[in-house]
Amino acid sequence: MSSVQMRQMKQTGREERGERLTALANWTVRIFGGAIFLFLTWYSFRYTQYMNPGGSEAPLNVRDSMSRNLLVLLFAAAAFTALFAAEERMGEKARQAVRKAVLAMAVVWILAAGLWWITSAERMPEGDQAFIYGGASYFREGRYLFLDKGGYCEMYPHQLGLIALVELLFVFVGTYNYFAFQLICVILAAAAALIGGCIVNEIDGHMSVSVIYCVCMMGCFPLIFYTSWVYGDIPSIFCALLAAWMLLRYSRKRHWKYLAVCVAALTAGMLVRKNSLIFLVAFCLVSLVWAVRQGDRKIIAAAGLTILLPALLYAGIYKMYEVRSGFAHTGGLPTLSWISMGLQEQNGKYGWYYDYPKALYYEYDGNANAVEEVVKEDIEERLQVFLSNPSYAWTFFREKILSQWNEPLYQSLYFGTKYPADHDSKESPLAQRVKEEYFTKILWICDRLQFILYFGMLLYFLFAVKRNSNILQHLLAAAIIGGFLFSILWEAKARYVMPYYISMFSLAAVGYFQTISQITMLIGGRRKGKKDNITKFRRAA
Repeated sequence: MSSVQMRQMKQTGREERGERLTALANWTVRIFGGAIFLFLTWYSFRYTQYMNPGGSEAPLNVRDSMSRNLLVLLFAAAAFTALFAAEERMGEKARQAVRKAVLAMAVVWILAAGLWWITSAERMPEGDQAFIYGGASYFREGRYLFLDKGGYCEMYPHQLGLIALVELLFVFVGTYNYFAFQLICVILAAAAALIGGCIVNEIDGHMSVSVIYCVCMMGCFPLIFYTSWVYGDIPSIFCALLAAWMLLRYSRKRHWKYLAVCVAALTAGMLVRKNSLIFLVAFCLVSLVWAVRQGDRKIIAAAGLTILLPALLYAGIYKMYEVRSGFAHTGGLPTLSWISMGLQEQNGKYGWYYDYPKALYYEYDGNANAVEEVVKEDIEERLQVFLSNPSYAWTFFREKILSQWNEPLYQSLYFGTKYPADHDSKESPLAQRVKEEYFTKILWICDRLQFILYFGMLLYFLFAVKRNSNILQHLLAAAIIGGFLFSILWEAKARYVMPYYISMFSLAAVGYFQTISQITMLIGGRRKGKKDNITKFRRAA
């Protein structure tokens, strides 16, 4: 056998292995994603969770109007079908003009509404936000008590990535200038809406998909309300969507510059929000499958860099603050603390945050090893409870999941209207109404939209994820699955689901379009078959 034949056999073998792995990966995404969104769609159809602005952080569970959800879904399906039919009669130039116009409208709306929201009141941050911008300001002034034993950054050292970036921002805009951060969040929210539209165009260039995406995005009030949130949520959403878009561009162009931007976006996402690790893991998994099938070494190198660069940057940031402050870096609260919280029930809240790990940390004088041993025992004890009482375990995890994933506002108004106790914020009359008499109307819109999106995601996993589909297209889908599984164990908050929720808009639009297309093809095929049969019958006669 010649060397050429051996190379051809190896190439054929590699391609076969790549096809099998791709098929396995796509089927895994399809099955897990379909099961998750069958669960979420069903409960979104029947129930709603929410939090009253100004109230306590306790999810309220109420029965939803199934008839209204069904009517809205039927109306949306009819509108999407009519849109699909209209597109068939339009020329290419008209389609392009409509696509650009609706995307511009969505971006301008998010930008304008976000600017109004952050200027409608002096939305002074509190809680973790205050530690972020306050810590960055203190560090600029040479005050490092947050890094001392028992200080905020000593317990939560992962926050130093975002604090370092905010401190860099304050070099240009001045200390304590949290409004500058809010302004950046507005810009990034609008940019995220724009990138979502670009993702739609990369996956499916039909005008109908773009219109569906843009109309739904314009109803995404949580994205607007979180523009005042001085934290890493919106920047991390922007980074995740940018990485997904660049990965799709790379799958078509195969140019390294798209991978470079993808790596940079995922690295920045890790700095602003450690939970971006879910998107990073999803990127590594889909890249591995792609590399096996395509024999692509560049994407393997990119995946390696997404693991290496954040680790190096965090190590550098920790060292920088050590040198500047004189306080040694510690690991802070053990990671298991958040899992321990995620398994506890406190005052009817399933797995939500409470101060127990922090109290342990103070009780054991900052001894992280001692705290870890205690939370390990707590975790083992809770697992025994779940194993001995499966009915309670089902109730616990069902309610925990729904309190996060079935909250249509994702705590956006709860946090967006929360101020320090001693702060008298003068809100505009319209902003005041938003959290009072308009709250139920906004919740109603977001509740219907969430149900439509969840159903669209179910359709995406059923009809858009195919055996040989481009695995890189499913980066966001894989991240959503990972985020869902992560939320089962981790400390619960509806806010943590926001990055996955925003990722759904592009995919849900594709899901609806794929479903309508296949139904149309099926009906068209049957009609053609009937005509052919009639023709044959007439010829025979």
